[in-house]
Amino acid sequence: MLYRIFKSLFYLAVKGYFRSIHLEDKKHVPEHGPLIFVANHTSAFMDPILLAVHIKRPVYFLARGEAFKSKLASVFFNWLHMIPIFRPEISPDEVHKNEQIFQRCFDHLSKGKTMMIFPEGFSKTERRLRPLKTGAARIGLGAEDQHDFNLGVTIMPIGINYSNPHYFRSDVYVKFGDPIHLENYKEDYKADPFSTAQELTETIKVELERLTVIVSDKKLDQLVNDIERFYRSELRENLHGEHKAAQDFYLSREIVKAVTYYKSVKPRATMMFQEKISNYLDALSRLHISDAEIRQPKQYARSIRHTLYFVLGLPIFLYGFIVNILPYQIVKFLSRKVRVRKDFIGSMKLAFGMFIFLIFYILLAVMFSFQTKWYWGLLFVITLYPSGLFCLNYIKHYYRRKGHMTYGRLYRKRKTTIQKLRARRKKILDELESGRQLYLKQRILF
Repeated sequence: MLYRIFKSLFYLAVKGYFRSIHLEDKKHVPEHGPLIFVANHTSAFMDPILLAVHIKRPVYFLARGEAFKSKLASVFFNWLHMIPIFRPEISPDEVHKNEQIFQRCFDHLSKGKTMMIFPEGFSKTERRLRPLKTGAARIGLGAEDQHDFNLGVTIMPIGINYSNPHYFRSDVYVKFGDPIHLENYKEDYKADPFSTAQELTETIKVELERLTVIVSDKKLDQLVNDIERFYRSELRENLHGEHKAAQDFYLSREIVKAVTYYKSVKPRATMMFQEKISNYLDALSRLHISDAEIRQPKQYARSIRHTLYFVLGLPIFLYGFIVNILPYQIVKFLSRKVRVRKDFIGSMKLAFGMFIFLIFYILLAVMFSFQTKWYWGLLFVITLYPSGLFCLNYIKHYYRRKGHMTYGRLYRKRKTTIQKLRARRKKILDELESGRQLYLKQRILF
């Protein structure tokens, strides 16, 4: 019961936190039977929350055993379908309990239930996959072994790709992979359980790498980010049919491959190019304009549709702003005051937001009901969440419009500066296109 309540609340919180959420190939998820979800882990509690609210079936999670030390916490986490697992490097004295935990997992799967495991073992906000633990493979194979591989356990890999998990109103692209059926491992497991678990873990690793954007060289991470900001929109204009999030995912993967290859053949040119694009983006930042204004300066200039949106939407914006600004500011204040590990920032903001907005909405509903009738209070509280989302969307369009107006004023006052920026942009674009052709040529050859 508590799991379903929290799932509904977190669904609303997740929808409000992210600007866009796109799930691809969710149809691959089996509707019945024992199932283990495995995913990359970049944002602590954000990852399981994001996935669980978009998966119809109830999900059980493996979580750090240290959080279960108090009896109250243990009961609460059990209600939320969390199962403790103890890691040798953190709780060496508790590791012996894992044998019992594994059997509990086997029992869950034997009843046709689902589990979610993050095989990296811990979260870190990086676009790379850390070495995988064998736990997911051992649990799946162990459950099958107890039923002579007739249980039908399936492992479902999932790739989570955030634009920035700790930035409010960012984007996320979730790609479901191909199911891995463990019945195919029966003979190998009977012959050598250890090697088979290693082999299955390697299969999971390969599939997760296919579903995520991986930047193996940390030194190239900033360059890849800059090229994505600058070049991905140019490349996207030549693509059709797929969702924007899917386009960005595949383009980012190709950008990483191209940059990695270019550095291997022209390391000095890569360093020089990194400085050029960084200086260009810094110049835009100092002028308070974005690359989108330089690339498409007239996109917002005389749009009747956007003008009508601002005029007609103003009353709804004001209403949404007034009724939501106080809890928003409280969440913002607490998020700044509480110090946590980087990979916990997004999770903390999401949790603060859900609980504070929920409490605030309940208080407003009660106060409004006392002043009027209970049904007016209910109607009032129903309007709070959608009006808040509209308010956020209105602000986003406002700042976009403001950016184009700032660009217009700059162009009139500092036309030479803008023309120089356009020329710099053209040179960078030409160099990028030259590098892309070099990468495509070697890909064709090999």
